[in-house]
Amino acid sequence: MKTLHLYKDKELHGSYKQEKLNLLLTFQVNCPGCFLYALPIFNQLYKKYNSNVGFIALSTAFENFDLNTTNNTSELIKNGTLVGHTKHALAEHGFDSFPITPLFPIAMDKIMTEKEKPELVTQICLLNPNFLTWNTNDRELLASRVIAYLNAQEKVSMTFTVNQFKGTPTIVLFNDKNEILQSWFGHTAKSEIEEEIEKFL
Repeated sequence: MKTLHLYKDKELHGSYKQEKLNLLLTFQVNCPGCFLYALPIFNQLYKKYNSNVGFIALSTAFENFDLNTTNNTSELIKNGTLVGHTKHALAEHGFDSFPITPLFPIAMDKIMTEKEKPELVTQICLLNPNFLTWNTNDRELLASRVIAYLNAQEKVSMTFTVNQFKGTPTIVLFNDKNEILQSWFGHTAKSEIEEEIEKFL
C-alpha cells in the first residue's frame, strides 16, 4: 500500500487534524477545473463527513508559479478573488468571484529548499519498491537523475512532487498511518468518493 507524504507549509484557513480516515484535495488557484468541480464537491463532502473524517485542502503549484501563490490563495479565502484561467472560466459561468465559502482547512504545499532536497530525493527513489535491493551504482544513478530533475524545476512543491500526482485537482483518501486507500485525478463524481469513504467508516 502506497504512503502519502504530506508536507504542509502555512495553514491559511482552519486547522487540519488527522483522523482515522482523511481526505486531501490538492488544487491550484490557476486551475479552472478545481473551482468548477473539485472545491465545491470537497465542500459538500466536508458538510457530510467532517465529524468522522479529517479534511485538508492543499494549495500547490507545478506551473504558473506567478499565479499559484500563497498570497493569491489567501485572497481567494478572504475575498473569493479569482486569477488567471480560473477567473476567465468562472466569468463565463456568471461569477466575478468564487461563490462558495470554503468550510474545510486550507494550507499551502511546502516549497522545497536545499535543506529538504536530500529527503525528497530519497522519498522519490523509494517510490520504486525494489530500490533498496538495487546495487550501489544503480541506486546512485537513479538518485543523480532525480537530483537533476529537481534542479531543473523553477520551484518544487513537495507534496505534489513526492507523491507524483498527475496534476490538479487530485483527491486522496488515506488513513491515520498515511496509507493511501484511494485516489482520484481530475473531475470525479461526488458519489464515487462517497462510496469509498463509506467503505472505511
